[in-house]
Amino acid sequence: MARKSSSSAKTNRIKKPRVRWSFPRTTLEEAIKIAYAIKEHNGGNPWEPEEIRKAIGAGTGGNAYFYLTAASRDHGLTTGTNTAEKIALTDLGRNIVYAPGSEEEKVLKVQAFLNIDLFKRVLEYYKGSNLPEMKYLGNTLQREFDLAPETHEEFSRTFRENCQYLGITSGIPAVEADGAVQASGPGAPNTVTLAEAGGGSKLTAFVIMPFIERDTKHPPGFFAEVLRSLITPAAKASAFTVKTANRQGSDLIQSTIINDLIDADLVIADLTEHNPNVMFELGVRMAEGKPVVLIKAQGTGPLFDVDNILRVFEYSPNLWQTTVEKDMPNLREFIKGAWENRASEKSYMNILRGGKTKPSS
Repeated sequence: MARKSSSSAKTNRIKKPRVRWSFPRTTLEEAIKIAYAIKEHNGGNPWEPEEIRKAIGAGTGGNAYFYLTAASRDHGLTTGTNTAEKIALTDLGRNIVYAPGSEEEKVLKVQAFLNIDLFKRVLEYYKGSNLPEMKYLGNTLQREFDLAPETHEEFSRTFRENCQYLGITSGIPAVEADGAVQASGPGAPNTVTLAEAGGGSKLTAFVIMPFIERDTKHPPGFFAEVLRSLITPAAKASAFTVKTANRQGSDLIQSTIINDLIDADLVIADLTEHNPNVMFELGVRMAEGKPVVLIKAQGTGPLFDVDNILRVFEYSPNLWQTTVEKDMPNLREFIKGAWENRASEKSYMNILRGGKTKPSS
């Protein structure tokens, strides 16, 4: 039997160039399950990849779980992949899973989508998510974006599914110079709606509370969880549309926030950590003589004369499911009682001024 020439054997040993993937091979909707698993099953703390895999029900065969963890990392949600000792939430990932409302959550998810440079560039090139047929798209992907032909179909599918998940159609989400995504129009709204009142109620409750944890006994995301799991459902169950400031990590007080603070039917103020902005906003509201509901986590120290003159609802800072299930209905009744008795109860300013101000109608 004739032996193959050495040159022929060398030719057979030459491997094709490895395909370069410049985008995640899993959609954002799937990848974000990593971040939510860390929040829901491990209190937001770094967690072993194997435990995360079990929590989300991912398989053990092939590269699927690696692609999932790599996509979460590339979108900026978590650090590390399935080979890391532990996977941890990034600041963006933490802000998403502990977002106070759906509007802010969506804005942050769009930011995660645009963290993939190729997705952002294609979105800008086509002025939205409407891509042409593959025979035209393929040429552009290869010519303009240096994308290997073997990846075109998968890119098209992933890109379209991401845009559908985020509601991106025509146009490009506005992006600030620092990479932050605006919700819509010239800028994000200064206030966001967390829940709509049912039954035709037009009452609004505006929530003022810390947005950033300053005390080490409150872990990152503590106040977002209080807002999401306790205050919002309790106020909604009391027939209020629930709104709050959209600070997005900043303590800046906008004029529109002050207007909403004054105009709201009811203000719910969380006095935990004695946040200066909350104290200022509470003072503005009290000066109007309008009804307020005061709450604080157990263990919060007294706040000068407010605690002695006005009733303050205390909730468990553990925020376990069992404690939230106990506190939520009690807070609901506390809110309802404050609203129903608003005409008979004296406001803080009314007490201080010896009854010279009229109680809010």
